[in-house]
Amino acid sequence: MKKGFSLIELIFAIVIIGIIATVGIPKLLSLNTKASVSTISQDANSILSSVQSYYIVNKKIDKITDAISLNSSVWNIEDKTVKYMENGKECINITVVNDTVVLTIDANAGSICKELKAKGINNTTLPLN
Repeated sequence: MKKGFSLIELIFAIVIIGIIATVGIPKLLSLNTKASVSTISQDANSILSSVQSYYIVNKKIDKITDAISLNSSVWNIEDKTVKYMENGKECINITVVNDTVVLTIDANAGSICKELKAKGINNTTLPLN
């Protein structure tokens, strides 16, 4: 006689794997969002403090990239502006205007933006001098 699994045992194993996947996959997806929120929040705070520090030392800022290095796959970088886009919409915009740095956030751009707003990232204008 050959030994093997019966059809009932196989169906039972498949059902258990399905239940585990049903519970586990949403938890994994929320971890990805939380990691993105944490990274972008830290990046935004680093941008603000680095721009302020650079301005204090140099009394001017020509490009944000003079003050900080950013991941261009996450941030859209221009001369005095960096943006984080979600779902094709502008979520965070950090711009150096004259002697100020302005952070604006649109919580309606997507789930990461909503989480950032809930975490305490708000529209901010900081003087550089």
